[in-house]
This record gives sequence, structure tokens and C-alpha cells, in this order.
Amino acid sequence: MDFKEKYGPWALITGASSGIGEEFAKQLAQKGLNVVLVARRIDRLKRLAKEIENTFKVNAEVVQADLTKADFLTGIKKVTDGWEVGLLVSNAGMMYIGNYFENSIENELKMIDLNIKAPAILTHHFGQRMIKRKKGGIIYTASMLGFIGTPYSSAYAGTKAQEIVKAEGLAYELKSKGIDILVLNPGLTKTEMTANNDFSGMPMKLMTPDLVAKSAIDGIGKKTLVTPGFMNNMMNWMSKHLMSRKMNTKMFGGFMKKTF
Repeated sequence: MDFKEKYGPWALITGASSGIGEEFAKQLAQKGLNVVLVARRIDRLKRLAKEIENTFKVNAEVVQADLTKADFLTGIKKVTDGWEVGLLVSNAGMMYIGNYFENSIENELKMIDLNIKAPAILTHHFGQRMIKRKKGGIIYTASMLGFIGTPYSSAYAGTKAQEIVKAEGLAYELKSKGIDILVLNPGLTKTEMTANNDFSGMPMKLMTPDLVAKSAIDGIGKKTLVTPGFMNNMMNWMSKHLMSRKMNTKMFGGFMKKTF
């Protein structure tokens, strides 16, 4: 697929300073798209933008933004207004693992703002422009945990369940308008988000960000839900066809309790 012809000349990626977001930026630039890199850490963004421009000969712009702040869209609009952003990758996210009541309500609300509110704002802003152009694409990064009530990560799993259900509905609504929707549901991935916990007791191993991002890029326009990795897909199949929701929650509760 010619991504530039299919979606337009620009892709915007949130959470682009590391991990899966960084890989999205590199791989979409390799497809010939100019990229807008959005994250809080401006030094990392600048280094990545320079690397992308030198390697892939496309334009890379940076926007320093904290997506938990109410006015974050203002800075993004200043850079992107007038540009045809045809592919939105809503990738930034926050995860808490541990006993629910040991996480402060402030952090809880930040996670909701970042994982749910920010994607909603970005979807409305860029999605309306895609509808007018009758083409575009949106990728949401959710999680395997969004399919399961997950003890010790219950609120995070809930935020990702919201993104999965929203993406499935939007995919139907927007298909006739020329817009592709995909929700990426990674399992364990070797990123900063997973660096402080011990996942050695899990049945699946940590994947690398490049393979996770590639699965979404390869899948958009063909699928609505993508779960990368053989073991992750096997777990999903077992959870859906062999186990009840209660059994899934009990199993993942046992796994997650050992990680912190």
C-alpha cells in the first residue's frame, strides 16, 4: 500500500519519544510520510526528528506537549493547522500496576486523561478533517488487558477496554467515509512502561517495539483489531473460547500479583 497516496502526506504520533511510538514514527517515515512527533521530552523528540530526516529524507516536526493538560491541543494546532494530517497514531499512554488504593487519585485521573480523554480530543480534531477529505486513518494503542478484568491493573485495563470498544464502533461508522480505524492490542512489550516490573512469571515473553508497531502498520486498512505475537493471540483465543470472564480475571490476577 502507498501510505502517502492512501492517507495523505503527514502522520501525527503521540508518545513518540520512545518505545512503540518511536517505532511508529520511524516505520511511517520509511513509508514516505512526513511525521509530527508529539511527547513531553523535547530533547528526545529533536534527536529522533533529526535521525528520521537524515535516514528517510522526509520532514519531521516536533511538538512538546503534555496530553494530560486541558489545553494540549493548542500547541499541536499551531504546528499542524494547514497541513494534511492523514494518519493519526494515538499511542501515548500511562499504566499503573499495584493495589488500586495505593495509587493516588491524582495519578488515577491523569491516566484517564491520557488514555481516554486525549485520544477523544485528537480523534475529534483530526477525524473531522479526514471526513472532509474523504480519506484518512487512525491507530489507537490499547492493550490485551482491555479484553479482561485485570486485578492490580484494573483501571488501566478499563481505559484500554474503552479504546477497543470505541475503535470497533468508529471503524463501522467511518468505513463509508474512507477512513480506516485500527486498534493495536499489545501484550507485554519491552518499553519504559514495563521496565520497573518483573514479568518473568508470565506465560508470554516481552515483544520488541518494532514488531509491535509493524503489526499495526501492516494491518491498517485490512483489520480493526490487531494483537501482535503468537503467544498473545493464543492467550486471546483461550480467553475467549475456553475460559469464562471470572476464570480470566482469576488467572490474570495471579500473574499480575507477582509483577510488583
